[in-house]
Amino acid sequence: MSDITISLKLKPFIAQYLVHHFGNPVRFDDHSVTNARIVCVLQRRPPMYPRQEETGEGMVPICIPYSKQKDPASWNYVSESGKKFIIDHIEAIFLSNLWNEMSQMCGDDSKLQSAAYAWCEMHGISLDYADTIRMRFYREKTKLLRHGIDLRKKGRSKKEVKF
Repeated sequence: MSDITISLKLKPFIAQYLVHHFGNPVRFDDHSVTNARIVCVLQRRPPMYPRQEETGEGMVPICIPYSKQKDPASWNYVSESGKKFIIDHIEAIFLSNLWNEMSQMCGDDSKLQSAAYAWCEMHGISLDYADTIRMRFYREKTKLLRHGIDLRKKGRSKKEVKF
């Protein structure tokens, strides 16, 4: 893993989630799908784009993984569409994790708010975003249920198996 980074503008709660799980700057595991996606969109830095770190609210530094094919010393530029590709992947990971854990934490909607607070605490997200997390989960659940898809985990069937 190199110390060369790219900066991505993420939603604040997703930025907090990433930093909590992967450190600051964010370093994804070697040979991970996320690193493969980052390497996939790396380009040689065009001469008209001098190397400068983007800083500011919501900007998260992501370490560029080392690759034999694309050495980060010269392959350290990601276009805006490449950044969008990486952000979409990170948001999919976040949403998948949110769905899996929140659906186990609250089988019915009565515990949704307290589950959102607990989930935020588990993942290093400020409790100011608990309502945002709750609404993201609720919207996703109702969107799927509207189409007849119920991804909530059910208990195991207690059917007796006869041999």
